[in-house]
Amino acid sequence: MPAMSERHCCSITLIVIGDDLEPEKVTSALGWSPNQSWRRGEQKQFIRRDGSIRTFGSIHEWGGWKLFSSDEERKLSLDEQLTAWMARLRTKGHELQGLHQRGWKSELNFFVASSECLDMPVNVLNALASLGVGLNLTLSTTGKATDAP
Repeated sequence: MPAMSERHCCSITLIVIGDDLEPEKVTSALGWSPNQSWRRGEQKQFIRRDGSIRTFGSIHEWGGWKLFSSDEERKLSLDEQLTAWMARLRTKGHELQGLHQRGWKSELNFFVASSECLDMPVNVLNALASLGVGLNLTLSTTGKATDAP
C-alpha cells in the first residue's frame, strides 16, 4: 500500500455528462443511484453533507450524473480506491458503452489534496478505454475537498 500522509484526502467520483443527458436513464442503465444529478437548464445547486442546499444564480449548461466513492472507500489510498472502482465498472461494461454511444461522456474524476501515489498500468488504462470511461485529475494545494468539481 502506498504511504499516505496524516491528512489523507482523496476520492474518486464517476461522472457522466451530456448536452441531452437524462439522469434517470443513467441510473436505469447502471443500476446505481447518484449522489448528485441534474438536467440541462436546471438551476445549479450544491447539497451539503448535512442535507442543506445552497442554490446558485446560474444554470447547468449540460445534464450530469455523479456517484461518489463511499465513506469507507475514501479512507483508502488512491490506488485502492481505483481498484474498487475498476471492479465496479467492469460489471457495467455494456451499459457504460451504451452511455458512450449516446454521446454522453463518462469519466472517473480523481480529487487529491494530500500526498498520494497512483499506479495506472496499461491494462487499467486499456480497461477504462474499452469501457468508454475517461480520466480527470483535480489536484488541490489547499487540501479542501470543497475544491473538487
